Amino acid sequence: TRRKQNEWWHYKRSRFWSNQHENKIYLREIMRKIVAVFTLLFLFSCTEMVDKPQKLLSKEQMSAIIADFAIYDQAYSVRPDVNMELASRHVLLKHKTNAAIYRDSYTYYLGVSGDLEEILEGAKEILIQKDPKLEEYIKKQKKDNPNLPSFVK
Repeated sequence: TRRKQNEWWHYKRSRFWSNQHENKIYLREIMRKIVAVFTLLFLFSCTEMVDKPQKLLSKEQMSAIIADFAIYDQAYSVRPDVNMELASRHVLLKHKTNAAIYRDSYTYYLGVSGDLEEILEGAKEILIQKDPKLEEYIKKQKKDNPNLPSFVK
């Protein structure tokens, strides 16, 4: 009887281990499928990096504001006693907006690929229209510094 008990125990044990191994394989397959589904859901649910703000400035408005900021920034390098905070407020009031709307719009366009570069190109064109000598300066800078960002070129 002892021998029969050992045989029975070995049979049960081998059956348990074989089922457990099969269960592990089955669980791995299920986990892989679940991970794949969640990965696909995550990828397709993220359409944009930044949500579109309620009050979004147009690209032309952003270009004009950035061009004015650049002008006042250069004024500060000529006259360091210029209050840049007041100059920034003046630019925003001139364009009938506020800092929060400008910041949200800038963040949005930064997240949308290619839009910020287009805005900076527009600002560069506005600055060149106001001062045609600037185009020669940009060409010289491009020649002297080939590693400049594309919107400066």
